[in-house]
Amino acid sequence: MSNAIGLFDSGAGGLSVLKKAIDRIHNKNFVYLGDTKRMPYGVRSPEEIKNFTIEAMGFLQDKGVDLSVIACNTATCHGLDASQNRYDYPILGIISWGSIDSVKVTHNRKIALIGTESTVKSKVYDNTIKSLDSGIELRSIACPDLVLAVERGEFEEKHMEKIIRNHLNEFGDFDYDTIILGCTHFPVVKDSFKKIYKKDNRNVKIINPAHLSIERAMEILSIEKDNEPIDNRTIDFYITGDVEAFKHTLNQVLDLNGFKLSFHQVDLSSFDKYLKK
Repeated sequence: MSNAIGLFDSGAGGLSVLKKAIDRIHNKNFVYLGDTKRMPYGVRSPEEIKNFTIEAMGFLQDKGVDLSVIACNTATCHGLDASQNRYDYPILGIISWGSIDSVKVTHNRKIALIGTESTVKSKVYDNTIKSLDSGIELRSIACPDLVLAVERGEFEEKHMEKIIRNHLNEFGDFDYDTIILGCTHFPVVKDSFKKIYKKDNRNVKIINPAHLSIERAMEILSIEKDNEPIDNRTIDFYITGDVEAFKHTLNQVLDLNGFKLSFHQVDLSSFDKYLKK
């Protein structure tokens, strides 16, 4: 496939990045790889995650994409550098862009981060934000059950609010004015965060790292902001786990009318070759 952008996530979380991409980029097709068979990545070792990411970037390269976005914070933490060193086509992560965005918008220089256990333990956001502004205070919590709820498409409002509130309460009296949704599953339920902060009369800026990542992809590919739509656009979904379960979540998250969609089951054994190069 040519004239396409690749996106990779451990599961359905990368759909939040795909949403940003289709909102901004109208002259490209998309290839999405969801490694649902091996998710959640947050409990995996850094070495496993690195290898999974290398495999994914090789798979997308073989699909002929012009550029790939690692639409997963955990995979960006542990697999971005290794993938960029291995392959000679553009590969973007999302962590640096979320950090830049949050530093720009915070007023009281107190930032909260929610992510997977692996992302939080890696301290990648801590180090990136400190390099941008050493005076910023960042506090982070891991939210594994929120990842799984989104992945399973459990979007009932009271259920989602309970999960999110339980995690936000872990910040205690930390008076942050900005929160980074440091897992791509979380922007899928961004409206739930907004409702909670509104009920609490709090003005908290919510950062979706995908925003600047897609802007950067557009720069690399010389895509104009007012790019003209092309006809018969396609999105090819490659899923390592249950395709029907993925479709269930997809249909609740995105309206893809106007796209020709195709779904493919991927055998993990087909990834073996990418680590042998």
